[in-house]
Amino acid sequence: MIRFIVTASAVITGGSAVYFYLFHQRLSSRIQHKSHRGKLSASSPKPIEIESVPETIFTEEYFALYDHSSKSVSRDALPKNIPTEGLFTKLVRRNMTAFTRFPQALMIRLISRTPEEQRSFKASHLSSLDFYEGDLVCGVYRVITRTKNKVEFEMKMKNMEFINGRLAISVRETESEVVFSSETLMWRRSDEAQAMPLEKPLLRWMHETAAWWLLDSGVKYLMELES
Repeated sequence: MIRFIVTASAVITGGSAVYFYLFHQRLSSRIQHKSHRGKLSASSPKPIEIESVPETIFTEEYFALYDHSSKSVSRDALPKNIPTEGLFTKLVRRNMTAFTRFPQALMIRLISRTPEEQRSFKASHLSSLDFYEGDLVCGVYRVITRTKNKVEFEMKMKNMEFINGRLAISVRETESEVVFSSETLMWRRSDEAQAMPLEKPLLRWMHETAAWWLLDSGVKYLMELES
């Protein structure tokens, strides 16, 4: 019986691994993405598009991990009676609410103790946010910069003071398309021995899958809104 359970678990685990690998590959084909690992150049233009990053990290003293994902959609495929700025706010609300159900968010919630932190996971709270500076989302994401087409969150993780980071969600329009983007940046001092979460292959893979799915499904959500 024990051998049967172990064998069955291995089959299920193996099957799940194949499924999620293929799921990751499908998402990769629907999302434009790029990444950077290592020192950040101070040259112009800078390799990242996040505005609230301290200038000091563009030096040899810091090591960084950066991911940029984007998805384009025809403006005609989106509701015509909602301005792009309104659609952008709806996307951020929906995606941050969806994120609360991810394993990463569930782990963060376990260490969130204050009333503000607990409230920051509630769907009723997230669905009403306009993401003004100072708003807290999912325990560790606090709005540090807000413009009509971008929200930048500062990431602060308990028991990991050596890590700093940013999550940015933005939108821009071309002549015929609307481009939604998601950026994640983490950095630490180069002489810090402890690795950041995204330096670990499994956590990085989980992050990519989550970020790509949120962007892909978020745009689909906007397309299905009633005009």
